[in-house]
Amino acid sequence: MPKPMMMPYKRHAIMCCGKSCGENLPLLNYLKEKVAAAGLIVGDPDAVRVNRAGCLGVCAEGPIMVVYPEGVWYCNLNQSAIDRIIDEHFRGGKVVEEFAFYKM
Repeated sequence: MPKPMMMPYKRHAIMCCGKSCGENLPLLNYLKEKVAAAGLIVGDPDAVRVNRAGCLGVCAEGPIMVVYPEGVWYCNLNQSAIDRIIDEHFRGGKVVEEFAFYKM
């Protein structure tokens, strides 16, 4: 059986969409739309894979998103924060400290 092929991405952004975080599907969809609009898709050297997760276990400061390979956990997210993370972190390579609460 052939192995599945994974498309190349520089980063993986995983947003909590668990019940305690308010089921963030609108914010997740906003993230996906903005990542695509920024051209951070397969083929771009800064491509970002966006996925949702159930509970990430850090509910008090939600909405939460973790970005790998850096291992940065972002909290208290809204559309403005997402815009900054896309511009400053995904494009610029700099963690947005204002929203980061944990870094590996």
